[in-house]
Amino acid sequence: MNETELLFNQSELQDAIEAGELIAWEKKRYIEFRETMRSARYPCYFAVNAERNDTARYLFVGDVRDRGALLKVREGLRQYLEWCQSIAERTTLVIFFKPPERDQSEQEYRDQFWKVLEFLNERDPEPWPSEIPEDPNDPEWEFCFCGEPMFIVGRAPFYTERKSRYTPYGLEITIQPRRILDDITGDTIEGQRARSVIRDRLEDYDDVASHPDIGNYGDPNTREWKQYLLPESNEESMDEFPFEINAERT
Repeated sequence: MNETELLFNQSELQDAIEAGELIAWEKKRYIEFRETMRSARYPCYFAVNAERNDTARYLFVGDVRDRGALLKVREGLRQYLEWCQSIAERTTLVIFFKPPERDQSEQEYRDQFWKVLEFLNERDPEPWPSEIPEDPNDPEWEFCFCGEPMFIVGRAPFYTERKSRYTPYGLEITIQPRRILDDITGDTIEGQRARSVIRDRLEDYDDVASHPDIGNYGDPNTREWKQYLLPESNEESMDEFPFEINAERT
């Protein structure tokens, strides 16, 4: 497999739409994503810029419960990490799963989200990088695949008030290599400015206050994984990391 077999850039998606080559759910998911990102109000301007500037790459997989779909996530992510440095300084991978056939609960989406990460961890072709702690309770911990620490955001239909995490047609996962954010960490002026802008936009966009688990990577009081798929309610928080990290090569 090569990049073009699994990952789409924007022009390839447009061509596929015009040629009628995308499956209906794939077209519906991308168009909804594009319209959301092109909304002037969407809080995360990194994601907005990635969509507008054609530095995002898109991966369509099947039912999240299907092993074949999870293997496609694994291969698509591996390809993306191999190519991302040639795409742009800041880039994003957007993974769309096939919409479920019935309404699902928040817990079902949570279970599916973490099952994806557990599947990737169990089949990681590279050992856990030595510079990243293996214990998720360490504030320096970050999910890694192919030796690459990455920032992950999940969106799903169960969100009602936390609109920035809402998407109507099923689970969506966006991934950014951590290293592309190294110049805008919370202790830099640019990083502080970016966080201030995003926080202000979140206040306007969401119908609920920012979740208490949102914080800066490396902060002793922050656990990055708790932000990946935030609870709808600010009264809830994950107490334990959902699976045991396998730090060995598969």
